[in-house]
Amino acid sequence: MIKITESPRDAMQALKAFIPTDKKIDYINELFKVGFDTIDVGSFVSSRAVPQMSDTAEVLKNIKDKYSTKISVLVGNERYAEIASQHDNVDYLNYPFSISNTFQKKNMNANLDKSIRVVDKILNVCEKNNKTPIITIAVAFGNPYDEDWGIDILMDWIEVLYDMGLRYLPLADTTASGTSHLIGLVFDNVIREFEDVEFNFHLHTKAEDTIAKIEAAYNSGCRNFDTVFNGMGGCPMSGKELVANLNTVTFINWLDKNNIEHKIKKSFFNNAIEKASEIF
Repeated sequence: MIKITESPRDAMQALKAFIPTDKKIDYINELFKVGFDTIDVGSFVSSRAVPQMSDTAEVLKNIKDKYSTKISVLVGNERYAEIASQHDNVDYLNYPFSISNTFQKKNMNANLDKSIRVVDKILNVCEKNNKTPIITIAVAFGNPYDEDWGIDILMDWIEVLYDMGLRYLPLADTTASGTSHLIGLVFDNVIREFEDVEFNFHLHTKAEDTIAKIEAAYNSGCRNFDTVFNGMGGCPMSGKELVANLNTVTFINWLDKNNIEHKIKKSFFNNAIEKASEIF
């Protein structure tokens, strides 16, 4: 069964104009009816760095019914993890960890040594507050910053995180560096080596490459995918041109065309498409 994480956070954070909090609440409440496994609701980070996410706490307080869907939020460090963990309806605390020093400094203002210490502190926060940690590995499919990259480097970092106790590790093609061939190779290797880890595919890509990259990941064993309605988003901290996320509609259509089972409820899905068009 395919698992889908829908990320209004990733869509909204790229928009400069502030979306009114009541509109966010209305839209996100609609998403919970659709049948996604997880919704990436928002983030606890510096409001100066990402002002769009400054109202995440208010959004969380106004979620009416999660149904069977889990809630994930991104956290910028241990302090923000503590704040996020006080929300009872939050299930996952997600910290972005790049295997590129350059990108980690751009995104989290920290080098890899400092960031791995932050990971350890966030794991302690999760254990103390009964939350599940997620570490999203950024720049997982190639490095455009003139730094060394290889599947062996990626595997070494996964092993470090695995030994720390992590079992949920989304892989992000943050800068759309990965070809479909490379994406297939990465998932072949990581799924074979770390059988008890869930690897989401967080894809940023041009529209014309989307299907080939989905198929490469799926055919290599990936069953967890991150999506965004209208494909909005992209990492604003990358220093590179923003590249679209995996469009939810494109992905669901691909699943249906290939008779691949999923949990999406089509009537609520269509309602969510309409709501998304009002915001994006």
